[in-house]
Amino acid sequence: MARTTAPALEVLLPDGRGLLQLEVATPAMLVDIAPDGVHRPDEDGIRGPAARTNVREERGPSVRAGVQLHPLALARLQVGGVVDSTLPLSSVVGPEDAARARAALLAGDDESAVHLLVAALVARAHPIDEDLEAFGEVIATLDAQRGLLPPPEIARAAEVTVSTLHRWSVRHLGVDLAQYLAAVRFSAFVREAVGPGPVRPSDVVAALRWYAQAGYPPREVERFTGCTPVELRRLEERLAAFVGAPPA
Repeated sequence: MARTTAPALEVLLPDGRGLLQLEVATPAMLVDIAPDGVHRPDEDGIRGPAARTNVREERGPSVRAGVQLHPLALARLQVGGVVDSTLPLSSVVGPEDAARARAALLAGDDESAVHLLVAALVARAHPIDEDLEAFGEVIATLDAQRGLLPPPEIARAAEVTVSTLHRWSVRHLGVDLAQYLAAVRFSAFVREAVGPGPVRPSDVVAALRWYAQAGYPPREVERFTGCTPVELRRLEERLAAFVGAPPA
């Protein structure tokens, strides 16, 4: 849940998860900070996993219910093709449930709003098949180890081939396994640095600058953060420019 009364900025980390969102009052904007990035409204709907970092720009008072999804939730809902994009709320939540959740938000009953949205998703979810159940165990292990296990080790623990892992990832997550692991590593790295809750751009800039100054070997940087030193530096520069932070 989020209630804001003034303009604010929040970094949305690529973490391998989707998000169900319902918002009332002033709509926010999603800003892709890449040079060729676009600004788009952060509308109600179900958002797929992000492939790169975005900034959420609140432009005024708003109330938002956000339900972070399990990595395999989109597979259970049989919703595909949503990486870096958003589908309408109506694709997963019926109009009556959406209206009731919106009314609860407006009435200040945040708990009921979230409960209604989650119940709508549970009612729509399809049964878990054998492959999805097995891959769910893999995902649980990866998340517990913050994405640091290499694919061959993951495959051995799951008693499957590496090619099976890649097939499961593309089928059930919508991205290849390397991309998912990189997202989990980067999200865990930032969270360890800035803590829980909304992530401010200035905090991410500070964390990236501190890590760069530590002088870790390039291979260790990529293994721990999911990004190469060049990618981390580029992200730091773009976020710093976006918020007007002084150069490092």
